[in-house]
Amino acid sequence: MVSQPLCEKYRPKRFAEILGQDLAIEKLKTFVKRFPAKKAAILYGPAGSGKTSLAYALANELNAELLELNASDFRDKQSFDRIVRPAIQQASLFGKNKIILIDEIDGLTAQDRGGLAELLSLIEKTNYPILLTANDVWDRKFNLLRKKAELIELKPLGYRTIFRLLKYIASKEGIKANDDILKAIAIKARGDARAAINDLQSILETTAVEDIAERDKQEQVFNILRQIFHSKPNNYLLRLMETADINLDELFLWIEENIPTEYEGEELAKAFEMLSKADIFRGRIIRWQYWRFMVYENIFLSYGIAAAKTRAKHGFTAYKRPTRILKIWLANQKNAVRKSIASKYAAYCHISTKKALRDFYLIAFILTNKEIAEKLGLEENEQEFLRELVKKSPKSKITK
Repeated sequence: MVSQPLCEKYRPKRFAEILGQDLAIEKLKTFVKRFPAKKAAILYGPAGSGKTSLAYALANELNAELLELNASDFRDKQSFDRIVRPAIQQASLFGKNKIILIDEIDGLTAQDRGGLAELLSLIEKTNYPILLTANDVWDRKFNLLRKKAELIELKPLGYRTIFRLLKYIASKEGIKANDDILKAIAIKARGDARAAINDLQSILETTAVEDIAERDKQEQVFNILRQIFHSKPNNYLLRLMETADINLDELFLWIEENIPTEYEGEELAKAFEMLSKADIFRGRIIRWQYWRFMVYENIFLSYGIAAAKTRAKHGFTAYKRPTRILKIWLANQKNAVRKSIASKYAAYCHISTKKALRDFYLIAFILTNKEIAEKLGLEENEQEFLRELVKKSPKSKITK
């Protein structure tokens, strides 16, 4: 059992530790050198691309104090003035340089009572660099803010980059996870390094993964595999994927796992070629959101792979179940429960869900109190999740 969230334990502390964001790092360095030519910079990009980590790394590089605020904590002029104004004008308590980080400005809305307007005013008056983070900076409400701030884009991380990160963490933590599992986690993360690390940690907390039963779905998968691998190419196969009630990404991994059990030699090469072409269209769908390309992915996965064989096959084949799919599924379930608990705690304590998730391993000890759990309206499965988490934690042994 890991005693703290791995995403916090392995948060980059220096620019050299940040993967895949070289251009963003150079732009941030330039922004700091030119300060106060522009007094604020917006770090924008998808979740898990490293926006907050980049701010922390900058503070460490400059030996500066980082004051982190969350936009959800102040949405009107008065709260901005009360919380942010002292931060941007007062010197650091430790005599250091200072950087102001205002996280998740997407939470500000045009309906907030003067919040955005006051932020623009405070940027003009700040004595220290202000870093803002956002997932989508192109929202119309940020028109004026974009003119006042340096825009620094962070790209979604490629799955190979995330795979290298997971492998590094696994080696440091002594986790015995083969490359296939780590690659599957990296692919499923869709560029979100934090989600990938959380999935890795959830797998650590998993026991008896192979005992999870999804028999109905498994039987459907087996039927689909038999039709692709044993039938001649036909028009029915062209519609097979459209009628399948199963996640196409999961089915893709099932097919990949079992092609070698049904094909060999030149047929094997052709089958994998069809699979690779399906993967090309899957990547285009993800990258460009061109969902009409899904028809081509479906054709290559079904008709294309069936056409790789020279004649119809007969007999029974015991298909292998990719256990990595089940581990990722279980990880997602555990993350969903964790996020549900954190959101209830955050709403009650008037903090952001992100903060609650960051301190989750400490909060868990508080929430196991039955009276507190009932006050927050925690479901029985959520309370059981907390009890198990605390029971496995080294901290519980220390308190005993």
